[in-house]
Amino acid sequence: MEQVLTPFMNGVLHAVQATVLISSAACLLGIVLGILLLLARTSPVLALRYLAIVYVSAMRGTPLLIQLLVVYYAIPGMLNITITPVFAGVVALAMNTAAYISEILRGVLSSLPSGQRGAAFSLGMTRWQSWRHIILPQIFLRALPPLTNEFTVTFKASSLLSIISVSELSSLARNVTLQTNAPLMVFSVCAAVYFIMLFLLSSASRRIERQVQVRVGRHD
Repeated sequence: MEQVLTPFMNGVLHAVQATVLISSAACLLGIVLGILLLLARTSPVLALRYLAIVYVSAMRGTPLLIQLLVVYYAIPGMLNITITPVFAGVVALAMNTAAYISEILRGVLSSLPSGQRGAAFSLGMTRWQSWRHIILPQIFLRALPPLTNEFTVTFKASSLLSIISVSELSSLARNVTLQTNAPLMVFSVCAAVYFIMLFLLSSASRRIERQVQVRVGRHD
């Protein structure tokens, strides 16, 4: 057993760090893209609204694995460029999670009193100023719990990056399995590592949710 798990345990710290960094980068980029999608979805320009709707529907309606392969193989081939597996993985995860984040933010936006934007305009604020100072802060306060949950989803989805040879946790487990020929033991330990990390994330999410409920209750 020790001979089987030693190669896995030797590389698990690096693999966990890579998984966390890739998932975090994808979520941060996804939040930025999600905000842009939300702005496009609520834009007075009809073309922008339709483009946002089509994008969100496409990302949510197709498998992430296909999106990953398109970003890593198809698009660079069409543009005659080369990108690293990590870059492709972060971009694919970000593009996918951005669609879900934009829907989370849009759902929270619909729960805010519509009169706030009218009040902001009456005070002389521009559309961007009202979003920056009034709307977005409230949206993110209320959206923190579902956004934390979306991060856990992205964290688990990062295991798909092993398909394009990104050195993360599931890729490490697969490589060690090929060396030791003990898939049950290696993947069981890998699953246990995922479980521990996701349990910690879920615990943090529940704590954030309780704090947000208290703050929202005070504002209401």
